[in-house]
Amino acid sequence: MSKKLIATIGVVVGLTTCLAAVAFAGIPFAPFSTCGVSIVQNPSRSQCINNWNPDVVRLCPSLATPVFDSVTFNLTILDALAAPVNGATLTAYETSGTTNIATGGSVGGVTNVLGKASVTVSQASGPGRIGVCAAGVLICEVEVRSPDAAFSALPSGCNLPTTGSSVINANDYSNPSCGFGAKFGAITVGVNSSWDLDCSNVVNASDVTGSLGKGGLLQHFNHTAPLGAKSTCP
Repeated sequence: MSKKLIATIGVVVGLTTCLAAVAFAGIPFAPFSTCGVSIVQNPSRSQCINNWNPDVVRLCPSLATPVFDSVTFNLTILDALAAPVNGATLTAYETSGTTNIATGGSVGGVTNVLGKASVTVSQASGPGRIGVCAAGVLICEVEVRSPDAAFSALPSGCNLPTTGSSVINANDYSNPSCGFGAKFGAITVGVNSSWDLDCSNVVNASDVTGSLGKGGLLQHFNHTAPLGAKSTCP
């Protein structure tokens, strides 16, 4: 191979690499970005934090007393060149399940010149996960557990609505398929773990009564809030 051809190939490869780098500049790149999850619990249950992957946040559709948990995602968004991404909109959205982020239940931000911004979620219902999306890219997520498990007493009522209102009532206990009463026992992740509100590794009466300040179904009885449209990653 001639030196001229080698030089030509080198120029082409160099230009291709440079163009690729330019193409990815300013686009959030999850492997280089960082996300710090801060959960404020009421009442505090240390088992729910740093004992699960991802962390557990317990959310109620309403901000009525007692207020349940809230979660803040503190992010630094970098691109594939490890440069800060400025002006990226952060959005909280449902990554699985039907968490029903309530209208006004999410407050987001836009990254600054350092690529930093935060999103706080304080109102939602139903089991599932919520994550943070930066300009269309998923960065991190948490598991949501809620006393709102059903919208009717029938098995079909397990499919929580995504419009209208979310309400915590007797259906959340009595539904034979997804009510708290049907989920009692040692937890199996993905089967009944979302009903373990105090993260004690078992679903029992304390998850219903909220005894000893654990925060249960009855403590949030009749809490109601309008639902926002199903949240997605733009």
